Amino acid sequence: MIRNVLSPLFSGVGGSLVLGIFCSTFMITDKIIAIMPLFIAFNSAITGYRIVENLNSQVGKLHLLTFIFGVAGGALTFAAVNFMIFFVDNTIILNIYDLSKYIVVSGISTYLGAKLAVRYFNDN
Repeated sequence: MIRNVLSPLFSGVGGSLVLGIFCSTFMITDKIIAIMPLFIAFNSAITGYRIVENLNSQVGKLHLLTFIFGVAGGALTFAAVNFMIFFVDNTIILNIYDLSKYIVVSGISTYLGAKLAVRYFNDN
């Protein structure tokens, strides 16, 4: 069960990082930081959908579980982005406001992606 949850979580975090790295080829770091919540929202919604798809009906409080893992995904993405920026520029650009923004966006998007998956699987 843990593998069924962690695999979509890490692929969502990885997807956000890959989109950020791709955009770094033609954008400056400040612009990437500004649009990073959009990447996180997109990948978090997919993460929530995949968690529901993998778990089916094994967990009773599925929406709470997906929200918690969404918050974890936002925190992991924050840490990874901060590490990558520090590795490249030797500065720390992100602050606690960015962390809260990443966590809120990721948690809500993962919850909504899970809700969409539950509706889809209940209709079929």
